[in-house]
Amino acid sequence: MRHRLFRAGDFPGADGGWYIIRMSNGGRPEGAGPITRRVAGCCLVLLMIPTALVSYFWYTVWHADQVNSERQQAALNSILRRAHEQADDASRALTESGSGADADTLTGVIWRHSEAPLISYDPARHRFTATARRADFYDSKGVILGSGSVQIARCLRFTFTRGSGWVWTSTVAVRDYKECLPGTRIGSWAGTARSRIAEMSTVELTTAGVQRALDPTGKLGYFDVRSAARKGQTATITVLIHDTHGVGPAAGQCYRFVRDLGGEYGDDVTGVPLSTCPTAA
Repeated sequence: MRHRLFRAGDFPGADGGWYIIRMSNGGRPEGAGPITRRVAGCCLVLLMIPTALVSYFWYTVWHADQVNSERQQAALNSILRRAHEQADDASRALTESGSGADADTLTGVIWRHSEAPLISYDPARHRFTATARRADFYDSKGVILGSGSVQIARCLRFTFTRGSGWVWTSTVAVRDYKECLPGTRIGSWAGTARSRIAEMSTVELTTAGVQRALDPTGKLGYFDVRSAARKGQTATITVLIHDTHGVGPAAGQCYRFVRDLGGEYGDDVTGVPLSTCPTAA
């Protein structure tokens, strides 16, 4: 940097005194370095703020995914653990039933422990197969809206096989969810039948009366009432429930409903699946 000193008379428009003119010799202007560095530092800080926010957001998303995966796996493990416990309890109960128990009794034993709405029996192989949908909930960790309850479900197949000496063994397998759809629908219709039978007048508890109550228009096609009998203070109704929504062969399950006749309108009705249904009267 060079400096030149001009007299007042030599500087146009001057009114007296001396003036110093700083002239650049091609180098960096004096005093610009600290200002430039401060501006650059401020720009760097401004750029780092959104970068830090984006990094924090993605870390939060990743952490939430990790937590949710762990909770989902824990819920799935809980479903499978309970299923194996139910299968073991059913196997012991089947073994304790002894050699005198018929297929209907054994079907009821499996239902009480597994609550599977669809149970089939293969007499040639001495094997029962039951399918049931099992669900559990876990708290999902959210990024923006917080946590919420999420359901996880699996379709399970229970297989019970009789070995030597009337000892029953069991296996549990996870199946495609479509395999549980017929049983799920049949279970829903069984619940409907149980509720309607509980609301019926005792004088209407006949085969034709129950059929009208379950299918008033005769167009549903879900219910086929096979028998209705009264003995003492109870009424026993057997109903073959069809699943007509399936693409393949229609699935069906026979249910026996037992209602307490203690009052004009009873609400104590139990429903248990059977291996076979009586012939329609």
